[in-house]
Amino acid sequence: ASPVLLLGLIYAEILVALRAEMDEIAGAFIAVSFYHWEVGAPFLVLIALRMYYEKRTRVFAGFFMASLILLVVSFMAYPNWLVPFFRATINNIKVDFGFNVHSIFTRIWPTFGGTLAWLFIGLLVVALGYEWSAARSGDFRRFYWAACLSLAAAPLLGFRTEMENLAVLIIPLALIFAIVHDRWYKIGNFLTILLMLLVLTLPWAVYLFAVPRFGILAEEGLFLFLPLFTFIGLYW
Repeated sequence: ASPVLLLGLIYAEILVALRAEMDEIAGAFIAVSFYHWEVGAPFLVLIALRMYYEKRTRVFAGFFMASLILLVVSFMAYPNWLVPFFRATINNIKVDFGFNVHSIFTRIWPTFGGTLAWLFIGLLVVALGYEWSAARSGDFRRFYWAACLSLAAAPLLGFRTEMENLAVLIIPLALIFAIVHDRWYKIGNFLTILLMLLVLTLPWAVYLFAVPRFGILAEEGLFLFLPLFTFIGLYW
């Protein structure tokens, strides 16, 4: 139903390929993921920083080789696609559609919501910068955790995004569920199922009962739920 579902699979394949040291394949997957780059831009930036620090040039080689092949094929199929693509990208940034932290905070707190939103985004950027610095030279588990954090933080950085783009959060949610299961091994299955039901049923309950009554406010709360839940869960 959405190309974001395929994008989540591509992000998972990138992480699997990097762990298996299949660098050229990882680079090729990164190139393919650029068809919807705004969904996971922080995730891709972290990968680029990590690969540059580790001097894994084969990742960049795979990226540029795959990009060149895709560009040649695309220009053969549709020679004039570049200008409409950039125009559509700019329009997506400017258009008053979707959700972002600034508009949500302004609607909730009309007087100081804008300032609070910038403060929130600034703190989030500082946190990401610190975690990226630590993950740049850490082991793969630390890098994987920071990659999940980057996916969770992307919808909260102030850029307008759509509800369907939150589908990629299945990757960090899987990490949270796995840790819950392993930490409390006696009741791990029960707690994991309980958390999964919470993540699945609470948004549906808000959509079915709160959105018809409260309108845009309920939709914005629904949008914030998954990123905030994932972000807090990862730090837990």
